[in-house]
Amino acid sequence: MLKISLVTAFAVASSLAHAADVYVSFDDAGVARFAERALDDSYRLLVKDLQAEARSPSAAAAGHAGPNADIRAALEGGAQRHGLEYALLHAIAQVESGFNPMAVSPKGAIGLMQLMPGTAQRYGVQAADAAALRGKLHQLPVNVDAGARYLRDLMRQFNGQTELVLAAYNAGEGAVRKAGNRIPAYPETQGYVEKVMRIFRKMQGAEAPSPTAAQESYVTAAKGRAQPVRSAGHNAGVQLFRGDTVELQKFEQGFGLHAQ
Repeated sequence: MLKISLVTAFAVASSLAHAADVYVSFDDAGVARFAERALDDSYRLLVKDLQAEARSPSAAAAGHAGPNADIRAALEGGAQRHGLEYALLHAIAQVESGFNPMAVSPKGAIGLMQLMPGTAQRYGVQAADAAALRGKLHQLPVNVDAGARYLRDLMRQFNGQTELVLAAYNAGEGAVRKAGNRIPAYPETQGYVEKVMRIFRKMQGAEAPSPTAAQESYVTAAKGRAQPVRSAGHNAGVQLFRGDTVELQKFEQGFGLHAQ
């Protein structure tokens, strides 16, 4: 029975997870390959560890300390001026700098939106010399406005595809183009896109409830309509993501399970 096979598949995937996310990809023969992250576009999330952020020692400090009033006002202003969603600017600033206007990365990205000086100059930030330019980029309104201008341009370049826009913001437009207008296979960029999108979706109210709120996982269909599925109490910290009947049959084939 397909139902029995699915339950067994879930158990196999959960055992592979070891309290981590599990992604699955199927080759042409229907054989499943597993990884802790999406190695390319063929991978789909099979099991998600919903308690990962809670286990992270930096989660409380980095994930829940929101922007102060000045930063929020600057982000809201930048979003309004350049036709962007506030939630997107908020999510990028949180991941890029933890809402720190004085942040400087090892690669030389500066300020709240972590702009490289060259990028900032492309989007209107001018100064007498490099030192003056760096100083300007620590100014909250200047940094946010240049970052928002850059994001607006990326939105146009990539037809509003938010994940590609984020990949380009992290790795550069050229890297996304070279990857065939897909997220480049750089672990840093893939992790960056995932983090920003998680915050962005949460702010939009589209993220699933915390496992502490209900003993229920939600299924996001890879094809067709999403359906809820109950999870046992000891599995309340993970979510199972599956698609329609065709997709479930692929899972069954990939795991090498057969109805009896």
